[in-house]
Amino acid sequence: MKQRAMIALWSALAFSVCEGVEADPLAAAERGKLGTNLVNLSAAVDIYFSTLPAAPTDDDATILKNATSPDPTLLAPVFKRYLLKTQYQQPYAVLLVCSKDGKRALMEDAGCSARLDRQVRSPAPCEFTLRVENGCRVTGGDPE
Repeated sequence: MKQRAMIALWSALAFSVCEGVEADPLAAAERGKLGTNLVNLSAAVDIYFSTLPAAPTDDDATILKNATSPDPTLLAPVFKRYLLKTQYQQPYAVLLVCSKDGKRALMEDAGCSARLDRQVRSPAPCEFTLRVENGCRVTGGDPE
């Protein structure tokens, strides 16, 4: 009986501690797959932006389609469940992956860098936070 009471007490305590914490919406395997695909896609958009004579005025879908025209597989099926946003930071590309409803940021990447620059594990609005300076110095991302 005493053992059951202790289990119930610890369960209640654990539940109350975790109750206010929102879980990461991406499982580790999904996060890894999405991150790898995002790094490749952002690099393609970065190359596409480098060919433009002026800042792009197209919508995100058109930019992504044009950037991946040499290799459409870069727009992997994994992205269909998310909202993808592009941002031009002369001359660099930054891509942001958000929940499909556009309310929550999940990850963000500068196309000129070789690593995934920002993974969002707690609730954050679907807004760009990375800044890319000359020489591809990325600020606002995860520490290296």
